[in-house]
Amino acid sequence: MRPKHIIISNNPALELAATDIYLKEFGVLAVLERVRDLVHLGHQLLTHPFAGSVKPCENPYRSIAISFEQKNLDYQSETIIASCLESARVMLKESPYRLFSEEVLADLALIDKSLLAAGLESLRKQT
Repeated sequence: MRPKHIIISNNPALELAATDIYLKEFGVLAVLERVRDLVHLGHQLLTHPFAGSVKPCENPYRSIAISFEQKNLDYQSETIIASCLESARVMLKESPYRLFSEEVLADLALIDKSLLAAGLESLRKQT
């Protein structure tokens, strides 16, 4: 059975499938840029890049689900990811990451994991 989605994440607390993409880079920009590139290849956003209204400067971890299937460019997905990427760049320029303790990083990873789980649960209910 083919997967329905791909998760792109830099969150070390996630258990990812072989089809998912884990990025070792710290911060949300690398995740957003990879998602943008995949949207340009025809994947569709399934979860919002700013789920939970968590600002990029507040949490360096980001996990986003996109469609497994590639189709034609989805302009709504392209518009959303481009806008989020630009907003993230502005926010991080104005307010760069501070130094987080290991305990805080673990909490931030849990927040990201919970937001992704909620988004994936919402997707399951739609199908």
